Amino acid sequence: MSEPVIKAQGLGKTYQFHRQPQGLAGAVRGLFHREATIVQAVRGLDLSVGRGEVVGLLGPNGAGKTTVVKMLCGLLVPTTGSLEVCGERPADRSHTFLSRISVIFGQKAMLWWDVSTRESLKIHRSMYGISRDDFRTTVARLGDLLGITDVLDTPVRHLSLGQRMRCELALALLHRPTLLFADEPTIGLDVQAKVTVRNLLRDINRTFGTTIVLTSHDMNDVEALTDRVVVVKAGQAAFDGNLAALRAHAGIPAEVVLTYRDTPNLPPDVSRKSTKDGPRGIRLRLGDQPVPELVHAAARWGELVDFRIVEAGLDEVMSKVFSEGGERP
Repeated sequence: MSEPVIKAQGLGKTYQFHRQPQGLAGAVRGLFHREATIVQAVRGLDLSVGRGEVVGLLGPNGAGKTTVVKMLCGLLVPTTGSLEVCGERPADRSHTFLSRISVIFGQKAMLWWDVSTRESLKIHRSMYGISRDDFRTTVARLGDLLGITDVLDTPVRHLSLGQRMRCELALALLHRPTLLFADEPTIGLDVQAKVTVRNLLRDINRTFGTTIVLTSHDMNDVEALTDRVVVVKAGQAAFDGNLAALRAHAGIPAEVVLTYRDTPNLPPDVSRKSTKDGPRGIRLRLGDQPVPELVHAAARWGELVDFRIVEAGLDEVMSKVFSEGGERP
Protein backbone atom coordinates (compact mmCIF):
# COMPACT_ATOMS: atom_id res chain seq x y z
CA MET A 1 0.00 0.00 0.00
CA SER A 2 1.40 3.43 -0.97
CA GLU A 3 2.11 6.17 1.54
CA PRO A 4 -0.85 8.50 2.19
CA VAL A 5 -0.78 11.86 0.42
CA ILE A 6 -1.84 13.58 3.66
CA LYS A 7 -0.82 12.30 7.07
CA ALA A 8 -1.67 14.36 10.16
CA GLN A 9 -1.43 13.19 13.76
CA GLY A 10 -2.51 15.20 16.80
CA LEU A 11 -2.60 18.36 14.68
CA GLY A 12 -3.29 21.56 16.59
CA LYS A 13 -3.23 25.30 16.00
CA THR A 14 -3.42 27.95 18.69
CA TYR A 15 -3.85 31.67 18.13
CA GLN A 16 -2.96 34.31 20.68
CA PHE A 17 -4.17 37.89 20.50
CA HIS A 18 -4.61 40.83 22.85
CA ARG A 19 -7.99 42.31 23.62
CA GLN A 20 -8.38 46.05 23.16
CA PRO A 21 -10.12 47.68 26.18
CA GLN A 22 -12.91 50.11 25.32
CA GLY A 23 -12.59 53.87 25.52
CA LEU A 24 -9.64 56.23 25.75
CA ALA A 25 -8.73 55.16 29.29
CA GLY A 26 -8.77 51.51 28.19
CA ALA A 27 -6.52 52.34 25.25
CA VAL A 28 -4.03 54.05 27.58
CA ARG A 29 -4.08 51.08 29.99
CA GLY A 30 -3.50 48.81 27.02
CA LEU A 31 -0.16 50.53 26.41
CA PHE A 32 1.13 49.20 29.73
CA HIS A 33 -0.89 46.05 30.36
CA ARG A 34 -2.37 43.83 27.64
CA GLU A 35 -4.70 40.94 28.31
CA ALA A 36 -3.75 37.92 26.22
CA THR A 37 -6.47 35.66 24.85
CA ILE A 38 -5.70 32.20 23.52
CA VAL A 39 -7.97 30.46 21.00
CA GLN A 40 -7.57 26.79 20.13
CA ALA A 41 -8.69 26.70 16.48
CA VAL A 42 -7.66 23.07 15.84
CA ARG A 43 -6.98 20.43 18.46
CA GLY A 44 -5.78 16.85 18.24
CA LEU A 45 -6.87 16.29 14.65
CA ASP A 46 -5.88 13.02 12.97
CA LEU A 47 -6.27 12.76 9.21
CA SER A 48 -5.01 10.37 6.54
CA VAL A 49 -5.85 10.76 2.85
CA GLY A 50 -4.77 8.17 0.32
CA ARG A 51 -3.59 8.75 -3.24
CA GLY A 52 -6.50 9.22 -5.66
CA GLU A 53 -9.15 9.85 -3.00
CA VAL A 54 -11.72 12.65 -3.22
CA VAL A 55 -12.37 13.82 0.33
CA GLY A 56 -14.82 16.47 1.48
CA LEU A 57 -13.58 18.59 4.39
CA LEU A 58 -16.76 20.00 5.88
CA GLY A 59 -17.83 21.97 8.90
CA PRO A 60 -19.86 24.95 10.10
CA ASN A 61 -18.38 28.42 9.92
CA GLY A 62 -15.75 28.86 12.63
CA ALA A 63 -15.22 25.11 13.07
CA GLY A 64 -11.54 25.24 12.10
CA LYS A 65 -11.63 23.71 8.60
CA THR A 66 -10.09 26.78 6.93
CA THR A 67 -7.25 26.66 9.47
CA VAL A 68 -6.77 22.96 8.66
CA VAL A 69 -6.59 23.67 4.91
CA LYS A 70 -4.10 26.50 5.46
CA MET A 71 -1.85 24.15 7.47
CA LEU A 72 -2.14 21.49 4.75
CA CYS A 73 -1.08 24.09 2.16
CA GLY A 74 1.80 25.33 4.30
CA LEU A 75 0.32 28.80 4.85
CA LEU A 76 0.15 28.23 8.62
CA VAL A 77 2.57 26.40 10.90
CA PRO A 78 0.93 23.88 13.27
CA THR A 79 1.35 24.58 16.97
CA THR A 80 1.25 20.89 17.92
CA GLY A 81 1.28 17.50 16.23
CA SER A 82 2.92 16.21 13.08
CA LEU A 83 1.93 16.88 9.46
CA GLU A 84 3.22 15.44 6.20
CA VAL A 85 1.73 16.27 2.79
CA CYS A 86 3.06 14.67 -0.40
CA GLY A 87 6.02 13.41 1.61
CA GLU A 88 7.02 16.95 2.66
CA ARG A 89 6.60 19.25 5.63
CA PRO A 90 4.17 21.88 4.28
CA ALA A 91 5.41 24.76 6.44
CA ASP A 92 8.84 24.54 4.76
CA ARG A 93 7.18 25.63 1.48
CA SER A 94 9.88 23.81 -0.50
CA HIS A 95 9.83 23.88 -4.30
CA THR A 96 9.22 20.13 -4.30
CA PHE A 97 6.18 20.52 -2.07
CA LEU A 98 4.72 23.45 -4.02
CA SER A 99 5.19 21.51 -7.25
CA ARG A 100 3.04 18.69 -5.91
CA ILE A 101 0.01 20.69 -4.77
CA SER A 102 -2.41 23.11 -6.38
CA VAL A 103 -5.39 25.17 -5.25
CA ILE A 104 -8.47 26.34 -7.07
CA PHE A 105 -10.74 28.97 -5.47
CA GLY A 106 -14.30 29.51 -6.63
CA GLN A 107 -14.12 33.16 -5.54
CA LYS A 108 -10.55 34.05 -6.54
CA ALA A 109 -8.94 34.14 -9.97
CA MET A 110 -5.41 33.02 -10.77
CA LEU A 111 -5.63 33.91 -14.46
CA TRP A 112 -4.36 37.30 -15.63
CA TRP A 113 -7.41 39.29 -16.65
CA ASP A 114 -5.95 41.20 -19.60
CA VAL A 115 -4.08 38.40 -21.35
CA SER A 116 -5.05 35.03 -22.78
CA THR A 117 -5.10 31.80 -20.80
CA ARG A 118 -2.16 30.55 -22.86
CA GLU A 119 -0.02 33.47 -21.68
CA SER A 120 -0.89 32.71 -18.04
CA LEU A 121 0.00 29.07 -18.69
CA LYS A 122 3.39 30.15 -20.07
CA ILE A 123 4.10 32.10 -16.88
CA HIS A 124 3.33 29.01 -14.82
CA ARG A 125 5.53 26.93 -17.14
CA SER A 126 8.46 29.14 -16.15
CA MET A 127 7.51 29.08 -12.46
CA TYR A 128 7.47 25.29 -12.32
CA GLY A 129 10.34 24.64 -14.73
CA ILE A 130 8.23 22.65 -17.20
CA SER A 131 10.00 21.77 -20.45
CA ARG A 132 8.55 23.13 -23.69
CA ASP A 133 7.71 19.64 -24.96
CA ASP A 134 5.91 18.68 -21.73
CA PHE A 135 4.14 22.05 -21.79
CA ARG A 136 2.80 21.54 -25.30
CA THR A 137 1.70 17.97 -24.53
CA THR A 138 0.00 18.91 -21.26
CA VAL A 139 -1.76 21.98 -22.67
CA ALA A 140 -3.09 19.92 -25.59
CA ARG A 141 -4.33 17.21 -23.24
CA LEU A 142 -5.96 19.67 -20.84
CA GLY A 143 -7.46 21.58 -23.74
CA ASP A 144 -9.19 18.42 -24.97
CA LEU A 145 -10.24 17.25 -21.49
CA LEU A 146 -11.62 20.63 -20.38
CA GLY A 147 -12.97 21.70 -23.77
CA ILE A 148 -10.99 24.95 -23.89
CA THR A 149 -8.74 24.48 -26.94
CA ASP A 150 -10.68 27.08 -28.93
CA VAL A 151 -10.49 29.76 -26.20
CA LEU A 152 -6.89 29.42 -25.02
CA ASP A 153 -5.85 32.49 -27.00
CA THR A 154 -8.86 34.63 -26.03
CA PRO A 155 -8.24 37.35 -23.39
CA VAL A 156 -9.65 36.16 -20.08
CA ARG A 157 -11.88 39.21 -19.73
CA HIS A 158 -13.85 38.05 -22.79
CA LEU A 159 -14.53 34.53 -21.48
CA SER A 160 -17.83 33.41 -19.97
CA LEU A 161 -17.84 32.39 -16.30
CA GLY A 162 -17.98 28.70 -17.23
CA GLN A 163 -15.10 29.05 -19.71
CA ARG A 164 -13.08 30.94 -17.14
CA MET A 165 -13.58 28.24 -14.51
CA ARG A 166 -12.39 25.57 -16.97
CA CYS A 167 -9.33 27.68 -17.79
CA GLU A 168 -8.66 28.13 -14.05
CA LEU A 169 -8.67 24.33 -13.75
CA ALA A 170 -6.16 24.07 -16.61
CA LEU A 171 -3.85 26.52 -14.85
CA ALA A 172 -4.13 24.61 -11.57
CA LEU A 173 -3.34 21.30 -13.28
CA LEU A 174 -0.55 22.41 -15.63
CA HIS A 175 2.25 21.13 -13.38
CA ARG A 176 0.41 17.82 -12.81
CA PRO A 177 -0.08 18.17 -9.05
CA THR A 178 -0.51 15.12 -6.86
CA LEU A 179 -2.97 16.99 -4.63
CA LEU A 180 -5.64 19.54 -5.56
CA PHE A 181 -7.44 21.68 -2.99
CA ALA A 182 -10.83 22.76 -4.40
CA ASP A 183 -12.32 25.54 -2.28
CA GLU A 184 -15.98 26.28 -3.13
CA PRO A 185 -15.30 25.44 -6.80
CA THR A 186 -18.89 26.03 -7.99
CA ILE A 187 -19.82 29.12 -5.98
CA GLY A 188 -21.57 31.75 -8.09
CA LEU A 189 -22.09 29.43 -11.07
CA ASP A 190 -25.43 28.66 -12.68
CA VAL A 191 -26.88 25.16 -12.50
CA GLN A 192 -25.44 24.00 -15.84
CA ALA A 193 -21.97 25.38 -15.06
CA LYS A 194 -22.00 23.70 -11.64
CA VAL A 195 -22.68 20.32 -13.25
CA THR A 196 -19.90 20.96 -15.79
CA VAL A 197 -17.32 21.77 -13.09
CA ARG A 198 -18.31 18.71 -11.05
CA ASN A 199 -17.96 16.48 -14.10
CA LEU A 200 -14.56 18.00 -14.87
CA LEU A 201 -13.29 17.42 -11.33
CA ARG A 202 -14.43 13.79 -11.54
CA ASP A 203 -12.69 13.40 -14.92
CA ILE A 204 -9.49 14.94 -13.53
CA ASN A 205 -9.52 12.52 -10.62
CA ARG A 206 -10.07 9.51 -12.89
CA THR A 207 -7.75 10.58 -15.70
CA PHE A 208 -4.76 11.80 -13.70
CA GLY A 209 -5.33 10.04 -10.36
CA THR A 210 -5.26 13.45 -8.67
CA THR A 211 -6.15 13.46 -4.99
CA ILE A 212 -8.78 16.13 -4.31
CA VAL A 213 -9.67 17.79 -1.01
CA LEU A 214 -12.99 19.59 -1.41
CA THR A 215 -14.29 22.31 0.88
CA SER A 216 -17.81 23.44 0.03
CA HIS A 217 -21.09 24.52 1.58
CA ASP A 218 -22.91 23.19 -1.48
CA MET A 219 -23.99 19.69 -0.51
CA ASN A 220 -24.66 18.86 -4.18
CA ASP A 221 -20.89 19.27 -4.76
CA VAL A 222 -20.18 16.97 -1.85
CA GLU A 223 -22.68 14.31 -2.94
CA ALA A 224 -21.53 14.37 -6.57
CA LEU A 225 -17.79 14.25 -5.94
CA THR A 226 -16.68 12.79 -2.64
CA ASP A 227 -15.85 9.22 -1.69
CA ARG A 228 -15.51 10.24 1.93
CA VAL A 229 -16.22 13.23 4.18
CA VAL A 230 -14.45 14.55 7.26
CA VAL A 231 -16.59 16.80 9.42
CA VAL A 232 -14.62 19.29 11.52
CA LYS A 233 -16.32 20.70 14.62
CA ALA A 234 -14.70 22.76 17.35
CA GLY A 235 -11.32 22.08 15.76
CA GLN A 236 -11.64 18.30 15.86
CA ALA A 237 -12.66 15.58 13.41
CA ALA A 238 -16.19 14.79 14.59
CA PHE A 239 -16.84 12.31 11.77
CA ASP A 240 -14.77 10.51 9.13
CA GLY A 241 -16.46 8.14 6.71
CA ASN A 242 -18.60 7.78 3.59
CA LEU A 243 -21.96 9.45 3.00
CA ALA A 244 -23.95 6.34 3.90
CA ALA A 245 -22.20 6.22 7.27
CA LEU A 246 -22.79 9.97 7.71
CA ARG A 247 -26.53 9.52 7.17
CA ALA A 248 -26.54 6.66 9.70
CA HIS A 249 -24.56 8.87 12.11
CA ALA A 250 -27.16 11.65 11.79
CA GLY A 251 -29.92 9.16 12.59
CA ILE A 252 -32.56 10.84 10.41
CA PRO A 253 -35.11 8.21 9.29
CA ALA A 254 -35.80 7.75 5.62
CA GLU A 255 -39.23 8.64 4.26
CA VAL A 256 -41.68 6.61 2.21
CA VAL A 257 -43.53 8.48 -0.53
CA LEU A 258 -46.96 7.03 -1.36
CA THR A 259 -48.81 8.08 -4.52
CA TYR A 260 -52.51 7.33 -5.03
CA ARG A 261 -54.81 7.48 -8.05
CA ASP A 262 -57.21 9.68 -6.09
CA THR A 263 -56.99 11.58 -2.81
CA PRO A 264 -56.40 8.93 -0.10
CA ASN A 265 -58.63 8.48 2.94
CA LEU A 266 -56.04 8.62 5.71
CA PRO A 267 -56.65 7.52 9.31
CA PRO A 268 -56.41 10.46 11.76
CA ASP A 269 -53.09 9.32 13.28
CA VAL A 270 -51.52 8.93 9.81
CA SER A 271 -52.89 12.28 8.66
CA ARG A 272 -51.23 14.01 11.63
CA LYS A 273 -47.83 12.42 10.94
CA SER A 274 -47.81 12.75 7.15
CA THR A 275 -46.98 15.61 4.80
CA LYS A 276 -48.37 16.17 1.32
CA ASP A 277 -46.31 15.26 -1.73
CA GLY A 278 -48.25 16.63 -4.67
CA PRO A 279 -52.02 16.50 -5.10
CA ARG A 280 -52.39 12.76 -4.46
CA GLY A 281 -49.22 11.82 -2.58
CA ILE A 282 -48.08 11.72 1.03
CA ARG A 283 -44.75 11.37 2.85
CA LEU A 284 -44.26 9.36 6.01
CA ARG A 285 -41.15 8.95 8.14
CA LEU A 286 -40.08 5.32 8.30
CA GLY A 287 -40.10 4.12 11.88
CA ASP A 288 -39.76 0.63 13.27
CA GLN A 289 -42.64 -0.69 11.17
CA PRO A 290 -41.39 -2.99 8.39
CA VAL A 291 -41.87 -1.54 4.90
CA PRO A 292 -44.08 -4.45 3.64
CA GLU A 293 -46.49 -3.90 6.56
CA LEU A 294 -46.61 -0.18 5.88
CA VAL A 295 -47.32 -0.71 2.17
CA HIS A 296 -50.02 -3.27 3.03
CA ALA A 297 -51.70 -0.77 5.35
CA ALA A 298 -51.29 2.06 2.83
CA ALA A 299 -53.15 0.02 0.20
CA ARG A 300 -56.28 0.23 2.41
CA TRP A 301 -56.25 4.06 2.32
CA GLY A 302 -56.86 4.28 -1.42
CA GLU A 303 -55.74 2.90 -4.77
CA LEU A 304 -51.96 2.92 -4.42
CA VAL A 305 -50.15 3.41 -7.73
CA ASP A 306 -46.57 3.99 -6.58
CA PHE A 307 -44.32 4.06 -3.55
CA ARG A 308 -40.65 4.89 -3.09
CA ILE A 309 -38.22 5.25 -0.23
CA VAL A 310 -36.32 8.53 0.00
CA GLU A 311 -33.20 9.03 2.11
CA ALA A 312 -32.80 12.28 4.04
CA GLY A 313 -31.26 15.04 1.94
CA LEU A 314 -27.60 15.80 2.60
CA ASP A 315 -28.43 19.39 3.60
CA GLU A 316 -30.72 18.06 6.33
CA VAL A 317 -28.11 15.50 7.40
CA MET A 318 -25.34 18.10 7.64
CA SER A 319 -27.58 20.52 9.54
CA LYS A 320 -28.26 17.76 12.09
CA VAL A 321 -24.56 16.84 12.38
CA PHE A 322 -23.47 20.49 12.66
CA SER A 323 -26.07 21.25 15.33
CA GLU A 324 -25.02 18.39 17.61
CA GLY A 325 -23.35 19.72 20.71
CA GLY A 326 -24.69 23.20 20.13
CA GLU A 327 -22.89 23.96 16.87
CA ARG A 328 -24.85 25.81 14.20
CA PRO A 329 -24.23 25.62 10.43
